Amino acid sequence: MKHKKRVLKIVISILIVAVSCPFLAHYYLKNSWDSFMTEKELTEYVTKLKYAEELPDRFYELYEEENPNILSYNLNRQIRNGLFSGKFTKSPSLLAAMISEISRQDNDSTKISNRKAYSLAWKLEEETTQKECLNWVMENYKFDLYIHGISEVANFYFRKGVWELNDQELRDVIALMKKPSIVYVPDRSNEDLH
Repeated sequence: MKHKKRVLKIVISILIVAVSCPFLAHYYLKNSWDSFMTEKELTEYVTKLKYAEELPDRFYELYEEENPNILSYNLNRQIRNGLFSGKFTKSPSLLAAMISEISRQDNDSTKISNRKAYSLAWKLEEETTQKECLNWVMENYKFDLYIHGISEVANFYFRKGVWELNDQELRDVIALMKKPSIVYVPDRSNEDLH
């Protein structure tokens, strides 16, 4: 009988540790942003996000068609949905954190950079909206080595401004963020790039 009680205590202890570890890790990550940036740096970055140029309303609609509820769900909900569906989509707050210089420093390993990005993303969600983060991401996203931001993509591939793009062109830009190799865009290789 003593042996069964001891085994039961061990099993319960293991279960308590197994259940509490993810919550403790989440709490630590969510509150460790100040270990790699100052309050002033955060304020400056949040200001950049808030003042990023808005995109056409149709872009947001098409972006949400491709990524359902991405602009209304927070990172926690995206992670939870990803665990149950097997398809995790990075929220705009996470994208903004991942492409920022703050979470990607030269001496960081990928694991450290990812930890910083998640921590920063949770903090950004307290200060900004997903839409504001997406605006900044689209201004700064590196589509390839030479094309940065949606304005350059619109100009290079379509010879248009962002607000002039039609639905298919906006879909191409959205798809270009995920898989550049499968997106149809006009062949511009023989045109003068100036």
